[in-house]
Amino acid sequence: MNRHFFSIVLTSTFTFGAGCGSSAIGGRVENEGTAASGSASVGEISLPSRPCTPSNTSMAPADGLIADFAEAGSRGIEISGGIVTYAAPKVGGPSSPSYTIAGGALTVTVSVSPTSKPQFLGALVSFNKCIDASAFSGVQFTISGSLSGCQMQYATGDIAHQDITLGSRYASGPAGAYPPQFRIAADDLTSTSRTIKAPFASPDIRGNPATAFDPTKLIFTLWQFTVPVAPEDDGGIEMCTGSVTIDDVRFYR
Repeated sequence: MNRHFFSIVLTSTFTFGAGCGSSAIGGRVENEGTAASGSASVGEISLPSRPCTPSNTSMAPADGLIADFAEAGSRGIEISGGIVTYAAPKVGGPSSPSYTIAGGALTVTVSVSPTSKPQFLGALVSFNKCIDASAFSGVQFTISGSLSGCQMQYATGDIAHQDITLGSRYASGPAGAYPPQFRIAADDLTSTSRTIKAPFASPDIRGNPATAFDPTKLIFTLWQFTVPVAPEDDGGIEMCTGSVTIDDVRFYR
């Protein structure tokens, strides 16, 4: 594992647990296991890793829409497995965020106490195919809500920064690989929805390996909460709590 990002491998035997789901999120939902991103395999049989090829790659929609969190059959990229929440290295563990989809928006809620180690929690949307978004500059989305006691990041995952040793469905990165991440500042979270633009070449947390991000081979989008280590004296421990609402996720030029 690394200190910034943990991949989570979904397998063909994966069953959604608490906080997870198979709701339509602006695209078709497939029941087939899918590669997301993480630190351990979930289930009994991992899907073999494979590269992005012309036969399993789709061009990003002309309007850039990834997900609008509307009902099944609406526009957007074909999504495999719905939304997955995790508390690395486990999918759907007791510390994982919960989420709801209502009113055409995704709301992710987190509530967890600090421990002796950093914690990485998140919600991930995995694509059914590799996506070529080279005509775009990054991903934007609207966000509102509040967060305290932890930090939040966004990541667009490409195959070159996905750990191939984890058995992901699509992966070509070395052990310990993770994608660049964009920080979502506390000031970005208010009761009024605002648009965040996260460029593919994130200036905040650079990916591993230190190679160029490849927008022709995208495999997921992710929102992560990073919980710091609890102070040694146990005094004044602040829980990581918050609720954020996300909508209109799309590539931008």
